[in-house]
Amino acid sequence: MRSALLALTILSLAALPASAQREGKHEGFWIGFGLGGGYNVADFAAGARGGVGGYLRMGGTLSQQVLLGGEVSGWGRDRNGATFAESGLTAIITFYPIERGLFFKGGAGFAGWSTSYSAAGTTTQSTATGFAGTVGVGYDLQIGGNLFLTPNADFLYHTLSSESIAWANISSGAVLLFTLGLTWH
Repeated sequence: MRSALLALTILSLAALPASAQREGKHEGFWIGFGLGGGYNVADFAAGARGGVGGYLRMGGTLSQQVLLGGEVSGWGRDRNGATFAESGLTAIITFYPIERGLFFKGGAGFAGWSTSYSAAGTTTQSTATGFAGTVGVGYDLQIGGNLFLTPNADFLYHTLSSESIAWANISSGAVLLFTLGLTWH
């Protein structure tokens, strides 16, 4: 996790001189994706906390300060023969209080959990669905034209329907994602 944060900081600082090239605008279709680390803040399954995460988001521009879209985000972890994967499909709104740079986002939609556990030659698999909510903050650092380097911090909260995953004691999940992505506006 420290390595990911250090890389994020170095890339962010390296992109600062490029941000003065040309004033990027939010217009029309936009798309972004990012990868990084995630930390599960829910206590379950013998401490399966740190993992990998990422997102893909896209949508349209309402104004220089408001974007609407959809996002697929996820987190995964493999620990001691158990694999956990959490994902969300959400509608999002992104707000730029000063038109460019800093943004806040939030959304709601559908969640999915998938787990598998292998022991003594047998594998137990479970899946569940439910509600997904997300809030986040990020910053668009212009690296050329309408291409931006985008560090993000997102909080994902998922509650599962009555089909909770009993063997792993999972009925909800909360993950902090720290990602570095690229966004085209």
